[in-house]
Amino acid sequence: MNKSTNFSGPHDVRWHPGRWTLAALLALTTGCAQPQGTEVKPETKPPVEATPMPPADVLLSADPGLLVFSGTRDGTGAGASAVQTVAFENSSSAAVKLTGLTFFGDTGTFELVSPPPFPQTLAAGASLKLNVKLLPGATTGVLRSTLRAVGDTKPVGEVTLAGLRAAGLEGDNEPPLAQIVDALNYGTNVGGNALILDKSAKLIGDEVAAPMFERASAGPVTLRPVARYSPDGPSAYGSFVLDGGAVRTQQRGAMVPSGQNQTLNPPLQSGQPTFDPGSAPFGIYLAPNSYAKQTTYTLDRLNTETLSHAVRVYPLKDRAGKTLPNSYLLGFEPAVNGDYQDVVFVLENVRPVAAK
Repeated sequence: MNKSTNFSGPHDVRWHPGRWTLAALLALTTGCAQPQGTEVKPETKPPVEATPMPPADVLLSADPGLLVFSGTRDGTGAGASAVQTVAFENSSSAAVKLTGLTFFGDTGTFELVSPPPFPQTLAAGASLKLNVKLLPGATTGVLRSTLRAVGDTKPVGEVTLAGLRAAGLEGDNEPPLAQIVDALNYGTNVGGNALILDKSAKLIGDEVAAPMFERASAGPVTLRPVARYSPDGPSAYGSFVLDGGAVRTQQRGAMVPSGQNQTLNPPLQSGQPTFDPGSAPFGIYLAPNSYAKQTTYTLDRLNTETLSHAVRVYPLKDRAGKTLPNSYLLGFEPAVNGDYQDVVFVLENVRPVAAK
């Protein structure tokens, strides 16, 4: 079933996930009602892809085009979903009438916060901002939906929604790295779907040997924390270089130290996503914290008190499995349990090099 907000058109037109069916196209051109779609359950079916729409029907552009949420089953305290905003902009040259907003995909998963009244008319060049959040619920794992803006009886814009709902906070309640990657809309194979991955130094899934990196092309390197599932406390990170027998580190950022330790896209307390690494090969490190007393490095031989292979590096792939050039996913394991999702980074504009 699909959830609608003040939808006043005569038909609830539905689409098969991932493609346009003949029935759906006929419904748009003749006004015939589309048959009821199949409800998608994340535990038994693949994730629902955002449904493409013919260019002629897309009058409102969504910024951003994808919203990614995280939360827990009960949705309380640190497990509550953050509210995120999407702006539907009328990119056409004429006013667009909106009759409502409709969710398609996993039911009872997302909710509009303080939805605007409908119907309303959006002038050319004007924007409509909507606040969305992930709801608590019994189903855990990756959940997907599409929020469509509807004009009269057809859609005029959409935004893709992805949510990662964990069983709870910390320990065995945390989501595995595979679910984290999926929720972030990547198609990288991390070597298993379980919470605990292989603790040995062998490469798994799409993993590559990448103890150090160098800049791939002119311009800055990007380093973004995209997930953090670890105990609460400070979490600083940065780059390092080898200077003879010494290791020289430079902090590049620090994640918010309290209450944001079980989330996708953790907010930063300090730092910028881009930096100039210079010409020397460099690696990435995670500073000590309340549960990991030593610095964790991408270079195995520097990890002496926990797992030696404490970082797994994977080429970053989109949901279709296409490798994104010079982009990598780094999963850190500063302790010993082997889940490799204490902090997950995306590192861009680099290529791996051997350590000397």
